[in-house]
Amino acid sequence: MTLKTFLIGMFASFALAWICIIAIPVASMGNLAPVKMNDDDDAPLYQHGVSGRILNGAEIYQSNGCYTCHTQLIRPTYAGQQIWRKGAAGIVNDDGDSRRETDIHDYDGEKYANIGIMRIGPDLSNFAYRAETYASQVNLTPEQWIFEHLFNPRNNDIRRGDGGEKLEMNWSVCPSQRAMFEPASSNGQVGTFVVLQDDSDAFVPKEEARVLASYLLSLKRDDALPASLNHGPQEEEE
Repeated sequence: MTLKTFLIGMFASFALAWICIIAIPVASMGNLAPVKMNDDDDAPLYQHGVSGRILNGAEIYQSNGCYTCHTQLIRPTYAGQQIWRKGAAGIVNDDGDSRRETDIHDYDGEKYANIGIMRIGPDLSNFAYRAETYASQVNLTPEQWIFEHLFNPRNNDIRRGDGGEKLEMNWSVCPSQRAMFEPASSNGQVGTFVVLQDDSDAFVPKEEARVLASYLLSLKRDDALPASLNHGPQEEEE
């Protein structure tokens, strides 16, 4: 066998493999028709997209060690029922019952699944629901309520009970994130949100705090699951 024959045979072997493994499958997949969805049955099972701002907020959440004290995991029923935890596993409202266990697809789009280490603080799987409730009780927007909490977790003016009574927050061991805020005078303006320090100096959130708030407000693990995976409360058949 000559060198020329050997080289031709070698290149032919690689070319044939490339055509069969790469070129033909790519060409075939490129001509596939789109899958049609049934709006009533299939659409609820598709995960919503996760934007870049929310992903950036997840990185801030991780870098500040929030997962050390907060979980994002409603454990499977066989490991101990947690569906009953108020606000943790979803909510019951006029639109239905969104309570369910955590599913692997709840973390789609995130670089890391923020399952957490321990529950020193409350589970945050569906924190956005609670933020909306807490904020409405004290006439704040959910974003403003989060800023207040980040600035001073022991602020007794931002929590109300079901009866409207003020709740004591001095028990919280959550560290203040004042590094995420700056004096209002430093940026030449007072934003739509202002917090007051003990000496009445006004502070506004930095972009870092706003991005983290966007991430926390995205925590609604309420995407519909197939019946085979959903072990949450089911409607009783009549």
